[in-house]
Amino acid sequence: MATYTWTGSGNWGITTNWTPNGTPTNLDTVLFSSGNNNNCIVAANANAQILNMQDYQGTITINAGIGLTVAGNISLSTASVPPASQTCIVGPGNLNVSANSIITSNGKIINAVLRFITISTTIQLADAMILSRGLTALGTPSGSINLISSTPTVQRSLTLVNNGVTDQDIDYLNVTDINGSAGLTAWTYKGTVSNSQNWYVMSTQPPTVSGVLIT
Repeated sequence: MATYTWTGSGNWGITTNWTPNGTPTNLDTVLFSSGNNNNCIVAANANAQILNMQDYQGTITINAGIGLTVAGNISLSTASVPPASQTCIVGPGNLNVSANSIITSNGKIINAVLRFITISTTIQLADAMILSRGLTALGTPSGSINLISSTPTVQRSLTLVNNGVTDQDIDYLNVTDINGSAGLTAWTYKGTVSNSQNWYVMSTQPPTVSGVLIT
């Protein structure tokens, strides 16, 4: 495993934008820091083992139809710029989480589609997480995703926000919110939900849902 530090500007896929020279793989740690606040554009599918944004003040934009896949932990920026009311990861592409992971939001909003793409795994929230573009969890009747708090008995929240612009397809097929002894994760939404008969606030065992549309 290597650590790749963002030292350039523009396209994630350009090798000279990283130190050391190269592009990260799913075995590598990716570091964004205040040492270089230039924006990053993910224009082709990209990978990382760990995504650590530290006090980075720029923005990672994932283009439409593209996925940034992180196999492990994600830690968003602690910087006050952009403020908590803004985002440091934006779509319209997907931020994919492919395996067991701890997600630390540090007050930032994820404005890319968050996709949990590995069934029978556990995703931990280290703090409150806010999504403004949607959530998709892939699975089958034989699989599930456990979404829990990283600190047992301490409740975390995941809020789905209607930004007034983007229609959000929320598909959490076979996501399981396990009991409070392991750290209950509360689910809420802000905005008007159409097709509300298909909207469920997650409990210990939610029904299978194909998706809802937030407008």
